[in-house]
Amino acid sequence: MFKDVQAVIFDLDGTLVSVEDRFYRVFLDTLKVYGLPSVERELFMKKFSVNQLSDFLELEDEHAFWVTFLEAYNGSHEEFSKVFLGAREVLERLKKKGIKIGVITGRLCELDEVLDELRRLNLADLIDAVVSKKLVIAQLKPEELFSRSLELVQVLERLGAGPRRSILVADYVADIESAKSLGLRSIAVLSGSSSYESLRKMGPDAIIKSIVELPTFLGL
Repeated sequence: MFKDVQAVIFDLDGTLVSVEDRFYRVFLDTLKVYGLPSVERELFMKKFSVNQLSDFLELEDEHAFWVTFLEAYNGSHEEFSKVFLGAREVLERLKKKGIKIGVITGRLCELDEVLDELRRLNLADLIDAVVSKKLVIAQLKPEELFSRSLELVQVLERLGAGPRRSILVADYVADIESAKSLGLRSIAVLSGSSSYESLRKMGPDAIIKSIVELPTFLGL
C-alpha cells in the first residue's frame, strides 16, 4: 500500500509539534475576546479529543471566532510548541530516501511566519514546501474553514508530486477527510487533537501512535 512513495506531507500542529498547551491558551485568549467564559483544561481536553469545542461557543457567528483564533495562533504562546521527540530524525530518514517533504498548517499566517518557527524548531532545512491556510482562505466558504483540500492541492503542486504517490500524515479528522477526497493516502497519528475512535471513523489507511513509527511502517 505504501510502496513507491514520492512525497510525505505533514500537518504541523499535533503531528510534528506538540499542540495541546498552546491550543488551549490561544483558545482561552479567543474566548476572552468574544466575552465568553473560561474553560477548565480537563474539560477542554475532553471536548478537544472528540472535536466538540463548539460546545463552548454560544455565538451567532462561530466562523468569526475560529478565524480570530487561527489568525492569533501563530503569534501567541510560541513557547508551548515543542518538536515531538524523534521528529527531526524521521524527516532525515525520509530525505535520505529521496522522499520530498511538505508541511501544511491551518494557521492564518504568512508563510514566512511558519518558516521562522520551523527554523526555531530546527526543522526548516528538511522541508521542501509549506502551505498555510492564509494562502487559500479567500477561496473557501465559511463552512469549509477546516477543510485541508486546497492546502493539499497547493503543497502537492509545489512538491511536484501526484496524490497517488503521496501520503498525508496528520492528527485531525478533517485532515484525513480532505486527503480521502483527493485520492491521497493518509496515516493518522494519535499525538494530537483527535481520539483513536474519531480518527478510525474517518477511514485513514493506517493509524500510528506518532511519526516516530513512520519510517518502520513505510519500510524505510
